[in-house]
Amino acid sequence: MCAALSVAGAALAASLVPREADGEEPASDDLQLQLDDVREGGEFVIDRVWSRAAPLVVRRGVTLRFQPTGEIRMTSDRDALVVRASNVRIVDPAVVGVGASHAGTSHGIAVIGTRNAPIADVSILGGRLRQLASDGVHVEYCDHLTVERVSISSVGYAGISLLGVTDAVVQDSAVSDVRQSAGRINSYGITVTRDARSPVDVTRRSTRVRIIRNRISGVPAWEGIDTHAGDTIEIRGNTVTGCRVGIAAVPSKSANDRNTTDVAPTNLVIADNRITRSRGLAAGSGILVSGAGTAVGSTAPRATGAITGNTVSGAGGDDAGGILVKLTSGMVVESNRVASSEDDGIRIEHSNTRVVVRSNVISGVSGSSVALDVRAGANDGSITGNRVERTNPPVRVGLRIGDPANRFLVQGNAFGSATVPEALGRSVVRR
Repeated sequence: MCAALSVAGAALAASLVPREADGEEPASDDLQLQLDDVREGGEFVIDRVWSRAAPLVVRRGVTLRFQPTGEIRMTSDRDALVVRASNVRIVDPAVVGVGASHAGTSHGIAVIGTRNAPIADVSILGGRLRQLASDGVHVEYCDHLTVERVSISSVGYAGISLLGVTDAVVQDSAVSDVRQSAGRINSYGITVTRDARSPVDVTRRSTRVRIIRNRISGVPAWEGIDTHAGDTIEIRGNTVTGCRVGIAAVPSKSANDRNTTDVAPTNLVIADNRITRSRGLAAGSGILVSGAGTAVGSTAPRATGAITGNTVSGAGGDDAGGILVKLTSGMVVESNRVASSEDDGIRIEHSNTRVVVRSNVISGVSGSSVALDVRAGANDGSITGNRVERTNPPVRVGLRIGDPANRFLVQGNAFGSATVPEALGRSVVRR
């Protein structure tokens, strides 16, 4: 026996674009008819290999369970399983697509609600999804979603992509080998986003999503874990390796002016993650948080939240840092360890109001070698209790504040092992 799936949104620039309907519902076949006969609340078992050219569509609330001998192998660039109903459980799914190296649109599992009629209570538990042209798991407009213990490998765009979801958890899953196939400008291990073609009061942002204890590896062209304009997103206890940018929380584009952004990520928790960037990748931050707007001092919405207890290795380079924040309000950067970064360990870029940088440890910064760099202007807050470790060669500058338009309390730091402990310029510093 077997299961079903259908289409989902494609990627446009920094946001996903959903499709309101498939438009190509598969013709009925024996497998589809068997699934359609299962009563609401019933169970359907897939216990052998099925080769399919069309999606298997789940139209009512059932449990779809794969036995160890069960698998769906796609012969066309179509979604394998499409969920269009609430109260659905998919257990141990096994899906093989047509390949991840071409710019196709197929997903392993697509869960498709609409902005006017979200679906609810969908769980994807265990299983393995691989060789998919777009996403492993793709979800649009779903409330109360669980994705747990899923292994996803060799995809063209994203391991797990969530658009307009609320009250969701993605946990204990693994994503590897995200190709960013030709024609795509970005790619993700896990992305939590919204449809930015319309204002936020029309197409909602993702809210109350927990991304915990996942393992993301091999997203060399873009980002391991991402949220565009998410609210109350918790990214905790994940291991991210081999990604250009480890974790990014950034705004979504304006529906009226695609050259700017207008909805910031808010109430973030980025905590206790381990991020290691591989040698040879393009410059990228271990953790990047940005509010909306672009100009120094922008009045667009600011990012809010906390970055705490993370370990970052190997990140940085041009326009990047081990940890980089900009356009934030009340952001807390606390008790992180940044090692073997390039140019900047922690980079406070610009337009951070009431930023708290506290009790961080920085070591092994190469290149221009600044442990804590307040890079541009319109920043204010406190820098307290941070420490630069003794390394060989030593860190060149412990704390640099380069622009006079910055105001900080600087107190209780241990920068003495840097060649230049502090380079404060003409900024306003209180002790």
